[in-house]
Amino acid sequence: MRVTGSGDPRVSVEETLPGKLPQRKITTGAAAGYSSYGNQIGLATGQVAEVYDEGFVAKRMEIGAVIGAAPRKNVVRMAPMEGDLVILVGGKTGRDGCGGATGSSKEHTEESLLSCGAEVQKGNPPTERKIQRLFRNPTVSTMIKKCNDFGAGGVSVAIGELTDGLEIDLDAIPKKYEGLDGTELAISESQERMAVVVSQGDAEAFCKFAQEENLEVTVVAKVTSSPRLKMSWRGKYIVDLSRTFLDTNGVKQKLRWLLSLPLNSKTILDPCLGQ
Repeated sequence: MRVTGSGDPRVSVEETLPGKLPQRKITTGAAAGYSSYGNQIGLATGQVAEVYDEGFVAKRMEIGAVIGAAPRKNVVRMAPMEGDLVILVGGKTGRDGCGGATGSSKEHTEESLLSCGAEVQKGNPPTERKIQRLFRNPTVSTMIKKCNDFGAGGVSVAIGELTDGLEIDLDAIPKKYEGLDGTELAISESQERMAVVVSQGDAEAFCKFAQEENLEVTVVAKVTSSPRLKMSWRGKYIVDLSRTFLDTNGVKQKLRWLLSLPLNSKTILDPCLGQ
């Protein structure tokens, strides 16, 4: 499904907002990108809607969704256990997509061309197609205990939310080029990568199946019994967080408060409204 929003693409170049591309350029470029990627991975787009409105002149709207189906017998749901391995399958990691999820929701100016270039994610449809073929193999899919794609947050989220206790080796992550620091490796949203949890006994066989599809596979993390998320880079831990803290999303769940009322007050206290 593809739903997009654009200003009037018939407007002349002279009427284009300062610092913006013409609406026609954005509209035709987006359509070409969608059709090219979908065709290369063999995915039909059944619902397409282009909404033309002046509200989308300054910032274009892009929403997409894909529905997949698999035979029930090919899908297993198991909790990761201590000693299980996390394998990174697919594309290599680069600076593309560092801050991509947040970048798509913030205001951009002409200076963004120089300061926000790394936020743009770069697709790799041939690799995506290989992953599709790999996961359609029942022998492979039934090895997978849990799986995540690398969307917003990169390694931090894709691997970090798989289970409670994890030790992630950022140095093991395949890179597109040298020079990436620990933070970039942890948050890059480079596309066409999957994180799968398998038992130690299945790891070798899983990797072999992936290599037969000409996919790069690397063990990048292990499941531990300690409920902490740890990431190491160049031999040192640069992240070591309690899972209890992560589960709160940084928000305090309980507050202590004291309310004093005047004497002879007839105020009715409603715990739901706080009054």
